[in-house]
Amino acid sequence: MQLASKDKDRLRVLIEDASKTVAQSWPLKTFAYRNPLRGLEHLPFDEAIRQGKESFGGSGYLPNDDYRQLHRDGEITDTALDSALDSALKSIAESVDSDSVAIGQRCVSFWDVLRLHLLFGLDSLDPSLLDWTLQAGGALERFRHDVPAELRVHERDRAPVVGELWKQVLAAVRKPHDLGRNASETTFDSGERDCRDSTADLTHADMISLPNGRTLGDWVNALTGVSIVDQINDQMIKWCAAFLDEGMASWKMPDRTAGFYDAWRFLAAGDWSGRFVGIKRLGRKIRELPPTPEEAVESSLQRLCIPESQWIDYLSRHLAQLPGWTGFIRWRGENPGYPFQHTNPIDPGQYLAVRLFYEVELVEAACRREWGIDGTLPALLGYWEKHRDEYTQRMSGETQITDADTQAACRDGWRLFHLAQFLGLTSQDVQSLSTRDVQTLLGWLDAFPSEDHGVVWLTALEISFRDRLIAKLSASETREAVTETSTLAQFVFCIDVRSEPMRRCIETQKKYETFGFAGFFGIPMSHQAFDDNEHAALCPVILSPKFAVNEVARDGEQDALDVYATSSRWSRLGESLFYDLKRNAISSVVLIDVAGVFFSAMLGGKTFFQRKFDAVLSRVSDWFGQRIATQIPVERCSVNEPDESDETDSLQHGFTVAEQATFVENAMRAIGLTKDFGRFVVICGHGSTSDNNPYFAAYNCGACGGGHGDANARVFTRMANSPEVRDIVRENGVYIPQETWFLAAKHNTVTDSITFYDTQDVPASHDDDFQQLVADMQRASELQAQSRGQTLPQTPANLSPQAAHEHMMARSVDWANVRPEWGLSGNAAFVLGRRALTDRADLEGRVFLQSYDWATDPQGAILEALMTAPLVVAQWISMEYYFSAVDPNHYGSGSKVTHNVVSGVGVMHGAHGDLQAGLPLQSVNDGRVHYHKPVRLLAIIEAPTNRIETAIGHHVLLQDLLHNQWIHLVAVDPETGTFQRYVPDATWEPLT
Repeated sequence: MQLASKDKDRLRVLIEDASKTVAQSWPLKTFAYRNPLRGLEHLPFDEAIRQGKESFGGSGYLPNDDYRQLHRDGEITDTALDSALDSALKSIAESVDSDSVAIGQRCVSFWDVLRLHLLFGLDSLDPSLLDWTLQAGGALERFRHDVPAELRVHERDRAPVVGELWKQVLAAVRKPHDLGRNASETTFDSGERDCRDSTADLTHADMISLPNGRTLGDWVNALTGVSIVDQINDQMIKWCAAFLDEGMASWKMPDRTAGFYDAWRFLAAGDWSGRFVGIKRLGRKIRELPPTPEEAVESSLQRLCIPESQWIDYLSRHLAQLPGWTGFIRWRGENPGYPFQHTNPIDPGQYLAVRLFYEVELVEAACRREWGIDGTLPALLGYWEKHRDEYTQRMSGETQITDADTQAACRDGWRLFHLAQFLGLTSQDVQSLSTRDVQTLLGWLDAFPSEDHGVVWLTALEISFRDRLIAKLSASETREAVTETSTLAQFVFCIDVRSEPMRRCIETQKKYETFGFAGFFGIPMSHQAFDDNEHAALCPVILSPKFAVNEVARDGEQDALDVYATSSRWSRLGESLFYDLKRNAISSVVLIDVAGVFFSAMLGGKTFFQRKFDAVLSRVSDWFGQRIATQIPVERCSVNEPDESDETDSLQHGFTVAEQATFVENAMRAIGLTKDFGRFVVICGHGSTSDNNPYFAAYNCGACGGGHGDANARVFTRMANSPEVRDIVRENGVYIPQETWFLAAKHNTVTDSITFYDTQDVPASHDDDFQQLVADMQRASELQAQSRGQTLPQTPANLSPQAAHEHMMARSVDWANVRPEWGLSGNAAFVLGRRALTDRADLEGRVFLQSYDWATDPQGAILEALMTAPLVVAQWISMEYYFSAVDPNHYGSGSKVTHNVVSGVGVMHGAHGDLQAGLPLQSVNDGRVHYHKPVRLLAIIEAPTNRIETAIGHHVLLQDLLHNQWIHLVAVDPETGTFQRYVPDATWEPLT
């Protein structure tokens, strides 16, 4: 039955709502940072973490042992830990009957016990490990290894003493009617307890229901052991990888222009693999499917008999089973202007239409085979209502029953045994405990299970960092001002955390000021590089380009262009020929023999002589090719002949003079640079260079959509050097002296080099100053390389600045280096304010620095714009790193070692798997050491609190991020220098 148009629209809205749980994923070549749980930002952080675990299986916190190691390393202070614990225990304290227990001459408090539990983990023991732990493990011969030394006095730390303590503990937990528990209610650990609780609910519930967070395929999978979900995933991975290919495959999937659903129907009807997964008459069934994906989705849901009220949640579960692929498909569906989406459309609705078809057929086959019933929800519910005992056994997964004494020993006895050690209790002390005392002590531990510790540890880590950062800023503000020499240049860097240490190295030379501004410099544009067919959107992903510019050869380059054109044609011919030969079934075999020696030489050079080999390649390239001097015109021009294949055809090409003046003035006002200009104003974008690195875009400028920021810098400086533009901004109150020259540059974050652009335009009157500038930047680059080398693995110790710079250059061409740089790893804070707030503090490359002068923004309009754009982008970056660090396998992309590039859009592990959307393990960890300390972003804003409140009040997005604690906010009073913390209830709390 065909759906009416309004019904199709309703179903599309329903699918769109179901898709929101899965975060968008951009193609790897334009890597964009995002919060993996962005669809849950309307929830409080801890609640979103729990829901994310249910949907995606990922953990939102580091393992407790990792936090404990950070505490031992001093990253988490005792003061911060106590503060976080106090906040967490306020709600728990209301649910306990007593807050203290008298033991001998001492009083043990509720807070003391739970602090020990947090610090050392007083958890239960798996019953299968009990005998081994007591005997071979030596648990009865000595105290736990982490019991403080002062409690390990010689007279007590002996086997008879420890054994007697265990004996009295067992007696305490086995007393008649102890703890008010039945044996059947006693469980082993938190994971086992969850399983048993759900089983108990199923046994005593009036009706069995589809378990929360599961699809029918997943449920039948759990009941039978048949890997239905894996079978569905295998099919979806195969079809998605083929359809979404962007040039990697030699043989293209046919009929992609018809869309994913229709292309799949055409090919899958002849797919014999369906027989191997148990789908009979596959071709006929596919041909009988409805003609539109919306109708197919509704038909499948009705065949499974899923109640319509549950459709959104049910579809969300399906999308969450391959969040990498579905996140990319969602992004494709929401970006119809993307070239491949324009020609080969796909969206979550088409994906679900295919996926649900496989679930319907595989569930039906499994249910018929196992129980002789229909593969529908009512049939399954009815069957298991009649077979409750079997259902309970299948869902519990238990293979053996543990006796009540062993359960009590492993759950209650083991925890009390360790608690006694950390409290310094003797066997006599334990023997003196009443049943009520034991019940109270264990009840406290029950009220604060280990799975609730993560949020406390995270809060403590964040408070520790916040207090240290505020101490640095306070010390910076109280230092005496240094007498400034005349300013040779002002640098405007991206707010990227890697810019902060480079800015410090530049400022140490006393002739320079630095500012921070989003690396696209306020110009949302599409850029076409010289001799490149592709257009790059150089702006944050939350924006769309409004203008298009093209890099062209400068006047007088005709002879060089002729040489370049000839060499370029030969180069492309060679590349095309090699590509065809390599992928041809016959010629590829011959190619190995013919080109083997050549590629062996390349392999040796790239592996053992990286810098020298790279220099040789550069010379060869220069010899065969021709360097062309280019420029990027910014003057507005018209497109005479519209071209539908040109994605920039709808954009304005170039800028009017008035628009140029607006961009220049807005940027200067935003950073507070409206007077006292230096000889140069350097607009410095950034980018990264590395070899054999699929994640190259992740190291580039996030404000430029994963591209390099030099094009934006060149456009901005061309605007700012225009006499007409300067006349307009002067009339508006921003006076740029005639002798000030704007200069474009790029900071290479791997090599720490700074490259200047369009230097042939620098006036002759500035030549000497420019040479001084270049020399100073070389020194700054070397100092920064020396400093950064101390944090990078495989960097030799005690390098001179020059040697360190050479080492960084070698890393950029080392194709075996899995970590050419740390990227934005370590980011933790966003400071929005004047440079005077931070200029004398070493922020360790952990802070985004956005320049802002509250005095030039009386209405708060600039503040509001900065809080809704750069701050939000910084939060996305922060969350990408946070989740990739806390759970590299679910939210990150795991180790690079097993990565394979797939379809030209991403990576997956091995030859078959989900698209890996997060950051690789090597981006956040050095082995088992967490280089990136995962914390939520701390925003420090130097502005009056009433202006900050106004901005928050205007935007629901900011309210969600701040009130739900995805971002922590601190305000600095610009007049008194005092700090206040923004509380989730929209009030302020002073910080000392």
